[in-house]
Amino acid sequence: MADFFAGVDLGGTKILTVVVDKNRKLLGRTKIPTEAESGVEKVFSNIFTSIRSSCREAGIAPEELRGIGIGVPGPVNPESGLVYDCPNLSGWKDIGVRQILSNEFKVPVAVENDARVAGLAEARIGAAKGASHVFYITVSTGIGAAIIVDGKIYHGFGGGAGEFGRMRLLNREIMEKSFSGPSIGRLFGIPATELAMLLEKGDPGAKTALDFLANGLGIFLANVTTLLNPEIIVIGGGVSSLGETLLAPIRQIVSEYAFSISARQVKIVRAGLGTESGAFGAAELLLTGN
Repeated sequence: MADFFAGVDLGGTKILTVVVDKNRKLLGRTKIPTEAESGVEKVFSNIFTSIRSSCREAGIAPEELRGIGIGVPGPVNPESGLVYDCPNLSGWKDIGVRQILSNEFKVPVAVENDARVAGLAEARIGAAKGASHVFYITVSTGIGAAIIVDGKIYHGFGGGAGEFGRMRLLNREIMEKSFSGPSIGRLFGIPATELAMLLEKGDPGAKTALDFLANGLGIFLANVTTLLNPEIIVIGGGVSSLGETLLAPIRQIVSEYAFSISARQVKIVRAGLGTESGAFGAAELLLTGN
């Protein structure tokens, strides 16, 4: 019997689910609204629907799945499958996601933070494929990250390693309050989604916003490089669409401020899987273990 696996990327606004085989071939894909404001039961109903829909597209019955992986936007205990809190999902506090999905589909379920699974996908099949020491950061509505060592997620003592967006700056503000997409809009009056267009037009305000973003992320990643000495840093999320306009100055800053020759030689690249990384990474939890 063929092995089929579902990977679910649960976001605040959308649910993206894929079904793949053991060779990682994409067989089915479904994207539907989360309807987070409707409460926990409605969101789970939508998750169930997305999995069944992806199975139909793949030409299999849900009963043929060998496992389900899911990435959620909040802190997780990956051992128990308990989700502690998802700020963007109404009522999601101390939710036993693994148990609920396992009861519904009668298969093994792996639960992980959404940024961690995105980083896992980039390390195994994306822009960092083949690298042993990977740092992944996603900069969008918030800032998330993942530390991947030898193809596995580094969780730390209690499972919370990688919450770099919550690190404190010298002004005691958390990092994602200054350098996420919404923060750029708040600080400069420029929606992050319009930054690239305004830069092409030579808008001086957009250039100031870009310099602020590149400097903040560059200093941060220089510190990460000094601390972790990764082989490669992968940048994902909405701001990654700026491409070399953002990556080039970040590389320069990291090269200038990271400590030691090996740290300064780190590669810094754009995510290769785009918006698909979370769903594929969730499936990876089942394919070879996390």
